[in-house]
Amino acid sequence: MRFIEAKDIIEILKESDIGEAIGQIKMSLNGTEVVIKQNDIIGNALQEWLGQFLKEKDIYFRSAKGQTFPDFYLSENDNKNLCEMKTYYATRNPAFDVANYFGYVDSLQEKPWRLDSDYIIFAYISDEEGNISIKDMWCKKVWEITGPSQDFALKCQRKKGQIYNIRPANWKENSRGTLKPFSCKEEFVAALYKTHLSESNQTKLSKAWLDKVIVEYEKYTGENMGQRVLQYVKGFNQ
Repeated sequence: MRFIEAKDIIEILKESDIGEAIGQIKMSLNGTEVVIKQNDIIGNALQEWLGQFLKEKDIYFRSAKGQTFPDFYLSENDNKNLCEMKTYYATRNPAFDVANYFGYVDSLQEKPWRLDSDYIIFAYISDEEGNISIKDMWCKKVWEITGPSQDFALKCQRKKGQIYNIRPANWKENSRGTLKPFSCKEEFVAALYKTHLSESNQTKLSKAWLDKVIVEYEKYTGENMGQRVLQYVKGFNQ
């Protein structure tokens, strides 16, 4: 059994020529088999497939129970080598949910190691016959796939002014536009704080959240990111 990191999974997939492979999703019941041609189940199917791929390569992983974070534990230590998997249609801009905003913000106070989780991302295409292929893939940290929007410090899905999910920035090198992903986790945390402040409209409450995240992250990693976060907060205010 091998213990590896998410970035190593990407390299192993490349070595297996995943970019040249073509697959299908099939349903078989009572002697009747059908190729599934709807794209809305491809993400879940690819996640199941990746788990089987790791088993066949004798790579250690555990799946989280239910819909909880993360999709895969790549270490026996529940705080390290956490891996989320995301997918999107390759000819479109990424539009998956990075995380539920409120759930993510609340969890960082008790689980600051989520800031260091890896995200494996597959860009796929499919055709009318149900053939599926992987056109690109990445291993990214959360701050490398998130960024600001035109009007807010953090790009999120909003409905009638209510914030719901954190949405990805376009991290691809050839992407158009001036809004790029965050440069580091400190800038990402600062954007979370600014969003928290705009939602709560209570400076004391939001500052307490930020202080808690900084303290707990230092306990976990030994790294004090407080000063850099505050510098980015000041930058947002200018």
